[in-house]
Amino acid sequence: MQIRNLNGDEFALQATTTTDLELNGNQSLSLQILPTKVNKLFIDEVAEMWQITVDGITYKIVYAKRKGEGRLLTVDVKAVPLFFDDFDTQRIYERYDQHMTAINCFSIIFENSGYEFVLVDQFEAIQWEGFGEGDTRLAMFKEAINRYGVEFRIVGKTVYLERQIGRDTSFMYRHKLNASNIVQEIDAGSMYTYAKGYGDFAEGEEQDAKLIREYTSPLANIIGKREAPPIKNGNITTISTMETQLKTLVDESLQISVSATIHDRRKGIYAIAQPELGDRTFLIDDRIGLNEEVRVVNMSITKDWNGNVIKLSLTFGSEGLTKRHQSNLNAAAKDITDILAGRKKMPFSVLPSAKQAAMRKLEEAQTELIFGNAENGVQGIIAQDKNDPNKLMWMNSNGWMISVDGGVTPKVAATAEGIVADVITTGLLNTDQVVIRGGDGLRYMYMNGSELISHGEFTRTWAGIEDTAELNLGIYNGRVMISNEDTGYNLYMTELGLSTTMSGAQEDYTAGTLEFHSQRFNQESRGVSLISSWGTVALLAQNSTIVSRSNLTNNIESEEYSVYIRPFMYTRTGLNEFQFYVKDNASASDTDGALLYGNLTEGTTHGSGIRFSKNASNPTVYATNINGDIGTGNFQADRFLGHLAAPGDGFLYLMADDKVRITDRRGYNNGNYVLRDLQTSFIQANSIRINDSDANFYIGTSSGEVRVTNNLLYNDGNIGYRPIRADEFLPPNSSIFKKKNVEPITNSVLDDFRKTSVYRYHYKNEDDSEKKRIGVMLEESPSEIHAKSGDTIDLFSMSGYLWQGVRETIEYVDNEISLLREEIDKLKGVS
Repeated sequence: MQIRNLNGDEFALQATTTTDLELNGNQSLSLQILPTKVNKLFIDEVAEMWQITVDGITYKIVYAKRKGEGRLLTVDVKAVPLFFDDFDTQRIYERYDQHMTAINCFSIIFENSGYEFVLVDQFEAIQWEGFGEGDTRLAMFKEAINRYGVEFRIVGKTVYLERQIGRDTSFMYRHKLNASNIVQEIDAGSMYTYAKGYGDFAEGEEQDAKLIREYTSPLANIIGKREAPPIKNGNITTISTMETQLKTLVDESLQISVSATIHDRRKGIYAIAQPELGDRTFLIDDRIGLNEEVRVVNMSITKDWNGNVIKLSLTFGSEGLTKRHQSNLNAAAKDITDILAGRKKMPFSVLPSAKQAAMRKLEEAQTELIFGNAENGVQGIIAQDKNDPNKLMWMNSNGWMISVDGGVTPKVAATAEGIVADVITTGLLNTDQVVIRGGDGLRYMYMNGSELISHGEFTRTWAGIEDTAELNLGIYNGRVMISNEDTGYNLYMTELGLSTTMSGAQEDYTAGTLEFHSQRFNQESRGVSLISSWGTVALLAQNSTIVSRSNLTNNIESEEYSVYIRPFMYTRTGLNEFQFYVKDNASASDTDGALLYGNLTEGTTHGSGIRFSKNASNPTVYATNINGDIGTGNFQADRFLGHLAAPGDGFLYLMADDKVRITDRRGYNNGNYVLRDLQTSFIQANSIRINDSDANFYIGTSSGEVRVTNNLLYNDGNIGYRPIRADEFLPPNSSIFKKKNVEPITNSVLDDFRKTSVYRYHYKNEDDSEKKRIGVMLEESPSEIHAKSGDTIDLFSMSGYLWQGVRETIEYVDNEISLLREEIDKLKGVS
């Protein structure tokens, strides 16, 4: 035990220490420093913030009371583990609002703290809101162990995080054997049979909870409905987590406490029966019907300066009532030693039942002894039961025989060579004092103390390979172990399963572990897991079927690589395999998944695949090559339903050696296809033609115009028109029967012709080098030839207008010719 000042100077320390340990809670060290010769080197200066190292754990002094006793100085000190002090003085300022696994959460807490942690078990990931944001590491640590359901223990600078610390011990505390003054208390003052929970809501908005669950205990049918305070936690978002907390709240509301006086055997023959924090053991008292498994939840250990335990107090069970399950242990190792040495008599009540019965029979027996002589012919001494003469025990120099039929069929019980085991009927054979062994030097059975060993050699054929194996099969301290003397291979069996290492699959080097009561993949129940650290885990049914079936999800997971499925391995040509693969991209939203098929892993690889986009805004499925690359594969199907979209380059290619046809839902229909419409914003093509040779070609508009422009189309009003060349341009119809509101033009149009000039011109969007056009200006022309749009000339109206003008001109010319003829006739004297 050492003490260290603020300058780093270290001194030896002599003091009686008391260590108080609370399961998943506070820990402290109390001691009084007396002015011994050793302590006088520093006692005058000892103060807060000094450090004390006891049993490998460093504590920091947080309280120092200096007092004088006579002429001497003593110091009462209280210290806490350095871990608690360091974590309580360090803060994390970043805020975390995310779903985190336990390892991610504790990594944040322990990063750059000077301490490391080991996550022994697996825990379910949970959602955090406002985690950190200036809290101390200690506050965050306490919140994390509570929410994940973690228990911790500190070893030096390492904090071990487990689902449950402590051991499932093989020792018990029993009334009259090693326990006394056993008292059981049951407190139902806060017992509930019903609870309701609210979860998945924003802070302060409990009324909008999206998760509402209830739990009712079966006891409600017996004692009625007793409602617990509701659980209101917006961070709980899953049904299973809420139901677990509700069930725990109700089922653990009945408080039970047990107290007992325990006799410590640390220095006696029970050196292994040393309790640790979190240990599970049994406490038995037949008088009150108590046979319960209890747990050490508090310890108070007082040691002298040499490290010897002089007082040990334990608290059993769950937390609840103040100091419930308090136990005061009395050092009774001396009593055990005295009994073994014969200085103290062992109470009759603690003997095994078989020995008690045997002693009572000896004390109550009414026997007669028959001593051998020449007259009776008896050799030795015969003990005969007075009430039943058939029961005999016969002893002479050759041995000891017994009989229950008057000596007709006697059995040899013992000779000078040893005891005959055939006649042993009851009692206890202490293998600590007797070794049992049979066989030869190579093949034998051996029993000694708590060990039972079978050793042998045999020839076997395993997986088609013949070898000679020299094996040990042993039972040690409640476990079974098989070891190969040549290879060093081991196999262990306990109630937790079968494993090639004693600690199961905890380390990184188990060849195989079949783990029962496993909670690696489900924290809510216990199951079975098959594990190998570096080897292959295989299931092989050579002539039958492997079935994987579950009521809930059936998960296939790979931590770092692909998942392969290879059907018809030996009944199809070539290597045929499916690969489930995830793209290695930087963003989580871009880690697309792919299902690949083909010859993927051997020789010249080839095949195809389907890739699934993970991006939330672009859920897309791609046909790919065997690398899962976008745009490298083909789709072929009878039909595609839904939408076709162009890729990122903006082009959609429909490839055909002849025509692309849009039909009804029957498709080709054996050549009897029915074509359907194509609707689009615009069509860009070299040619457009009709399907049938005698059909018409229609271009339809609702109320606008059909315009032929350059490739810029409307171009924000800067339209560049292009010519149309055709055999004929026809109006809709010229028949009078297709017209209505027909009115002849009665006014003269020649004046309009005289007023309207004809010009050569360019449009403003045309180049000056182009040939000029010839035409009239809209503003100077008569309104009768304006188009409906009002911005151009209606050519058909202008043609009719010109027709009317020609007609008027012809009528004028005809009239003028008629007048000229009359004048000519007058001149000729024609009457």
